[in-house]
Amino acid sequence: MDSTHRTRMRLQQVKIHLRYMYCPSSSYRIKMTRPITALLCFLTVAVVAIVLKARGRHNLSASDATLSFDGLQPDANSTSLLPIIFLHGINGHASEFEDIMRLIRVKFGKNAPTMHSVGICDGTCSLRPLPKQRDELIDYLVSNAADLGIDGEEGFNFVGHSQGGLLARAVIQKLPPSLRVRQFVSMASPQKGQYGECKQGRTGLGPEIEKKMARPIGWIAFYNYLAQSELSIANYWNDPRHGHLFRREASLLPELNGYLDEHDMTDQKENFLRVERAIFLGSSDDDCINPPLSSIFEYVDAEGNATSFNESLEYTQDTFGLQTMNQEGRLFL
Repeated sequence: MDSTHRTRMRLQQVKIHLRYMYCPSSSYRIKMTRPITALLCFLTVAVVAIVLKARGRHNLSASDATLSFDGLQPDANSTSLLPIIFLHGINGHASEFEDIMRLIRVKFGKNAPTMHSVGICDGTCSLRPLPKQRDELIDYLVSNAADLGIDGEEGFNFVGHSQGGLLARAVIQKLPPSLRVRQFVSMASPQKGQYGECKQGRTGLGPEIEKKMARPIGWIAFYNYLAQSELSIANYWNDPRHGHLFRREASLLPELNGYLDEHDMTDQKENFLRVERAIFLGSSDDDCINPPLSSIFEYVDAEGNATSFNESLEYTQDTFGLQTMNQEGRLFL
């Protein structure tokens, strides 16, 4: 999906509202409610700039080998920064973050953070059920924390793209106390689910999976034991016309987002609220996440009408902490 997962993200569409600020040593302007760390500010701009340089492609490995910010120089005044863990999307590869990591190294010079793009489930492996991927990723992070440089009390930053952003949040909400995510960045991720095909009808997943992603038949293809136990997309396929089947059959998203009345969200909510800042990036022009702004918890109802973030169940019932984090000024959409 990510190899052809395209979006025309523009700087004015990074929906973090209220006032302008400039990233340190950068001419790129984004909207912020309050200043965030220089690294996160730079990282956000880097992501958007890479997409623009790649002529709208949503995959993060731009073909332009000369990709750079004009006049970008190492920041001699920057201090040591927290490690960053990157997580690719469905059918993606760890190498997709090479451009972003290179830009960060150029920007921060000798003070650049330790960075690692996780490759334990590249390519078609990422089609495996997300609960299994979540558990394996948690085991990987815990077992390799020292080698990854994420075992310190200060924690680490976690960046996920597309399905990887949803998987990263699933990890955060189950992460043991020995590890702490300080900043979480979700880039064009189906945080409220997927409901439909990519606009171009090309996911790179093969015709059998692609035809199952049509809205009229997706619920038939995905809301069953076989699909839930074999295919990651099924775990977050959210058909608002068949909400009862979604809540009963989907093996990840109903629990992750707090849709199940019988499920206690206390621990998952506490874990998410341990994150210092959460940034969810999305674009109305995204032509594979469907609905496009599922990435910022906007969706459609059973009649196809758009629903806003503020009226989402995740926010109104504060199921895993979005409302609390927003009220405390730690949530950026």
